[in-house]
Amino acid sequence: MGPNRSHRHGAIPFSVNKWDNTTWVQGGAVLGELYYTISQKANTLYFPAGICPTVGVSGFLSGGGYGNLMRKYGLGADNVLDVRFMNVKGDILDRKSMGEDLFWAIRGGGGSSFGIVLA
Repeated sequence: MGPNRSHRHGAIPFSVNKWDNTTWVQGGAVLGELYYTISQKANTLYFPAGICPTVGVSGFLSGGGYGNLMRKYGLGADNVLDVRFMNVKGDILDRKSMGEDLFWAIRGGGGSSFGIVLA
């Protein structure tokens, strides 16, 4: 976590697993924090996101995820494996419980149109 950023209630917004090359990111986290956290956990991992460190990760991904490495690794949204999402009814869903159509839509179709991306 960057030195100038604190989180509500001391929550840790990231969980990096360098053994299976995944990171779990909570809503409200920004790209700069994501880059910093990954760099502190492993020197061989990277996330194909944008160059502005103050952009929120959830918004970046729900907008498709255009970044500098998209030609090599695809859009940021192409690299999302699962989400925690609250729909308009208040149900908290993951990829399996929401179905592939909604999972596809929230990764580029503007996730806030359908509910709230929690993580």
